Amino acid sequence: MIRSLRAQLNTIFLGFLLLVGGSVTATFLTTRTQSHDAAVINLAGRQRMLTQKMTWLALSQPDSPDLAASIQLFDTTLHTLRAGGSTIDITGQPMMLPPAPDPTLRAQLDDVARTWTSFRSRLEDLGARPPASPARAGAAQALEAESILILTQLDSVVNAFEARAEAKIHLLQAIQSAFFAVALLLLVWGYFVGRRRIVRPIVSLGAAARRIGEGDLAGPIPALPDDEVGELSQALRTMRAEIAAGRDLLEARVDQRTRELAAAFEFSQEIVAQLDLDHLLESVTDRARTLMQARTASLCLLTPAGDYLELSANSGPNTDRPGRRQPVRRGPVTRVGVAGQTVVTDGACARCAARHADASGQRAVAPLQVGNRTLGALCAVRCKGRAFDPDETRALTLLANSAAIAIANARLAESGRRQAEETAALGERERLAAELHDHLAQTLSFLTLKIDRVEELLATDQAADVTVELKWMRSAVETAYEQVRAALLGLRQPPANCDDLALRLSTCVNEFREASGHSAELTIADPSALALPHVVQMQAWHIVREALTNARRHAQARRVSVRVERTNDQARFMVEDDGSGFDPRAIRGDNHLGLAIMRARAERSGGHLTIDSAPGKGTRVIVRFPLSDSSPPTLAVEARNSLVREEIAL
Repeated sequence: MIRSLRAQLNTIFLGFLLLVGGSVTATFLTTRTQSHDAAVINLAGRQRMLTQKMTWLALSQPDSPDLAASIQLFDTTLHTLRAGGSTIDITGQPMMLPPAPDPTLRAQLDDVARTWTSFRSRLEDLGARPPASPARAGAAQALEAESILILTQLDSVVNAFEARAEAKIHLLQAIQSAFFAVALLLLVWGYFVGRRRIVRPIVSLGAAARRIGEGDLAGPIPALPDDEVGELSQALRTMRAEIAAGRDLLEARVDQRTRELAAAFEFSQEIVAQLDLDHLLESVTDRARTLMQARTASLCLLTPAGDYLELSANSGPNTDRPGRRQPVRRGPVTRVGVAGQTVVTDGACARCAARHADASGQRAVAPLQVGNRTLGALCAVRCKGRAFDPDETRALTLLANSAAIAIANARLAESGRRQAEETAALGERERLAAELHDHLAQTLSFLTLKIDRVEELLATDQAADVTVELKWMRSAVETAYEQVRAALLGLRQPPANCDDLALRLSTCVNEFREASGHSAELTIADPSALALPHVVQMQAWHIVREALTNARRHAQARRVSVRVERTNDQARFMVEDDGSGFDPRAIRGDNHLGLAIMRARAERSGGHLTIDSAPGKGTRVIVRFPLSDSSPPTLAVEARNSLVREEIAL
């Protein structure tokens, strides 16, 4: 019995192939012979018709040319039916016939041939006798009797050919029936093999595979026959065992990795909060020695040039004091300091801090990396006979990464402290520059005007008026002294009514009108635009006053207007004059410090300053402050430093 499933399926498929091929071949051959048999039967039937035709022509038209042609065709066809050869079929086309296929049929054709000889002689005898003679009448009766005999014999020949053709049909039917029966047997066999040995086992194996996929590694796997599906079942058992073993190993590794990550996280939380670099480095080496169960641990940092590793901290017996250096491009540290790889080696690393430890012990060195930048290396050394496995090496790498981040944070904190001190100094300089510009510069400008006035009075011999002007100048000098003192001490108090921005703006406009003698007007279109925080009000007042001063001193304006309005939740202050104007793109220079400070004041208070001017077309200064915020936003440190540097440059 065939046990192999592959062999059984191959046998079934081969059987179907042979059945189909045999059935097609038998049908083709039978169809082909049937066409030939039909032609032969038609020729035999034509012989019978020729006999009747010749009898009729001999009796009615003995001299007809058709009689001789019919005799010739009958004789040729009869010879071809008996011995084979070429003849003319009923359509007038030539055809080849084989000899009579069996002895019985040849014997019947021989009888027809003998009768044909007698019948042909009677045809010739009847044609030779005169018409209406008694001898012709007797010859005609004999011809008719001979005609009946040959017709009977020809009928027997036709029946024999037909019987032989029907036998072939019956044989084809028997063959097809046998093929059908065998095909049914093959189908039954294939159904049995497919259902019992393929479908059911695969369904059961599929259920087992789904259970395995759901995590059930103890469920049964059906025992199957020793065939290909049985091999699949055995492979599934093997796979289940391997999956179970792999899961156990994976769970063990996950537990180990979880412990490592928990330790690394705990350590990272501990060291990241440490901002003192020296204490941080000592904590890193102590924790690395404990976590790696090492004899010694050391931490080296790259020098600023990046060509040496300098010992910065260590933990354990027989270690060097910090400060020892070794070149980065010597020994295994090249792969650590340059390539950023974790290295495990059995030899000493040139002149490292742990060189006094067990020289035959194994050491692991991990880079301290932040992104693509290497800060140094963390090394752990074990005694002889204790090696680092890959998981421990990975844990040391995680520890080194956390330490690198903490070191970078500590350095950033130190840098931040220094930057904060520098920022405070720059902020003080900025405040002092603004105070001096907003107050002392205005006073000095006033003194300059008064000096010019005194010179004019002296030139015109008006001593009494000079005394008045000198009193104004003395008062201005005292005011300047107080302003300088307040700016230096940072104790200048705001003037009275500091929250009344409308009054301050009105005072600025009046001062411009009195100092210049030209027209100036203030329009407050929406009083709600003045509802700004105190600090922002002060900045707006300083900006408007500086714009008016610029219009008087530089633009020689004859008409100035100040307008306050509210647009889109913003307070909008606009100072417009009809002076000489200038090119805003060329505002850098010694004469435009005020513009830079105006812009800085606006931005520092969360506002935005716009200057629209052109030579000969006047100037329009617009500053906007948001009304929705309760307190003015502060600039970032870098932005403030940039503004101060710009003011200093101006």
